[in-house]
Amino acid sequence: MTEGDGESAPRNASNYWDTLAPHHWRIEDNYLDVSSLRRILGDIREPVLIIGAGQGLIVEELRRQGLRCDGIDLSARMLEYARSRRGLTLVRANATSMPFIDGSYETVIFATGVIDFMAELQDIETVMREANRIVSGTGNVFVAFYRFSAAQERFLTSLGLLREDTLHMRSALALHRLGFGAMVAWVAKMARISTFQAVLLCIGTGLGSTKQERAIALAMRRLIAQSGDPEAFIEAAPETQPYRDKSAITHLLDSLSMRIEDWQASSSCYLVRVSGRDTLHTPCSDGGDVSRT
Repeated sequence: MTEGDGESAPRNASNYWDTLAPHHWRIEDNYLDVSSLRRILGDIREPVLIIGAGQGLIVEELRRQGLRCDGIDLSARMLEYARSRRGLTLVRANATSMPFIDGSYETVIFATGVIDFMAELQDIETVMREANRIVSGTGNVFVAFYRFSAAQERFLTSLGLLREDTLHMRSALALHRLGFGAMVAWVAKMARISTFQAVLLCIGTGLGSTKQERAIALAMRRLIAQSGDPEAFIEAAPETQPYRDKSAITHLLDSLSMRIEDWQASSSCYLVRVSGRDTLHTPCSDGGDVSRT
């Protein structure tokens, strides 16, 4: 994740997740959702660790499936809600230095919002090295990357909000504050098209988006409106974050000399399985507070 308003990017992200925590129930079954998780159930062996567990949706689902599962997150508020909503006691920890002995887990899963929110290769290498330390020699590491539909990608690209593998997150969130008329005017201005073309673009994007994307968009509109201070809520978000398609994900993992064992693509995320004991290239120093939180 790139830096936004002068704060370090991971700290900025942590502030956002803390701010989001009271409202997270509206949108948590998204990107790495329960439906996507079920695609890899056959490859999951216990014990399992979820990195970036949030309020425990995935931990709860795996336990429901009869698997021993733990979770970590850097956001204290997310962990408070995991306890109050689900009765889960998760661990507050940084993904760069986890409080587990070597080989503690058979499966490690990075939720969306961890690796896929990180821009610096050195930071990604640090957390992947740590994951490889705590997974057993025969275990699996899964990395989740969030995914937009083609319609959403085209819409965001046409507005300049998605370019060069970077999502301008604050501006994208601000769209949820606009009524249809104001959004059409803004789209026409940013895409440099007529009002009629902007109407068609907005309607076409809605029709081409997935049912889940439409539901999340509606939830985000309500969430921001009911946050108490919509402007502060949006400002708490990172200014930008990476967005990687399949080609960019492959390039990233190649850069880390990591072997891709399998791909699973749902409508909302990519799940990539890499060898748990793959050797990363040159050592690097810790990258600071890096976690999905």
